[in-house]
Amino acid sequence: MKKLSIIIPVYNEASTIYDVLKTTNEVVLIHQVEKEIIVVNDCSTDHSLDEINRFSAAFPGVIHLVTHPVNKGKGGAIHTGIDATTGDYIIIQDADLELNPWEFNLLIRPVIEENADIVYGSRFLNAPPDYKGLSRVANNFLTRLSNIVFGIRITDMETCYKLVPARVFKRMKLVENRFGFEPEITAKLAKDRTLEWKEVAITYQPRTSQQGKKIGWKDGIRAIICILKYGWFTSGKQSYRS
Repeated sequence: MKKLSIIIPVYNEASTIYDVLKTTNEVVLIHQVEKEIIVVNDCSTDHSLDEINRFSAAFPGVIHLVTHPVNKGKGGAIHTGIDATTGDYIIIQDADLELNPWEFNLLIRPVIEENADIVYGSRFLNAPPDYKGLSRVANNFLTRLSNIVFGIRITDMETCYKLVPARVFKRMKLVENRFGFEPEITAKLAKDRTLEWKEVAITYQPRTSQQGKKIGWKDGIRAIICILKYGWFTSGKQSYRS
């Protein structure tokens, strides 16, 4: 791995996006891996774009910004970001402060030192026993269902931190424009049995809907549909471009 492409989809995250960009810029990757930061403003209606531009003025040349004229959803923003990347590997960073960009290095290490191809950052691998709640229950259910349908063994299918080779990402036929992106990509990665998977524990600071969290119960229903659709009813040939 020589360069890591970091895609940051942004929709109405004015209160956090500047700090996320600042922290991501400060991260020093191990093994002298370079980084590029691709920011996709998904037609935000708050002051997110102002905050992104404020960062660009303070740190010129650090980010590559793409702005959608209409809102396409998180998955749609990621599709745009993938097309703009030039790195060997790709990872997604949400525009909030739930995950710590410095932990990119936890995911990079198995690729360079253990020959892993795919690395997932699990919020639950070493989570404290008192970390419960409806979100945890929903994530456990979706992950267990994914493991059964996809024939894999992971602890956090819905994690944002999925480190994937760019050559694999760019070959995928991606369809989902909202949060169904997470089960879709996991299902399609699982269809390539040549890929070596690894999971590492990451820290997680969950926020509430009052703080701006956007995923809801409808996205959970869509996730179940996507698990079944892309796991059982989509072939490997349908998942990748030739």
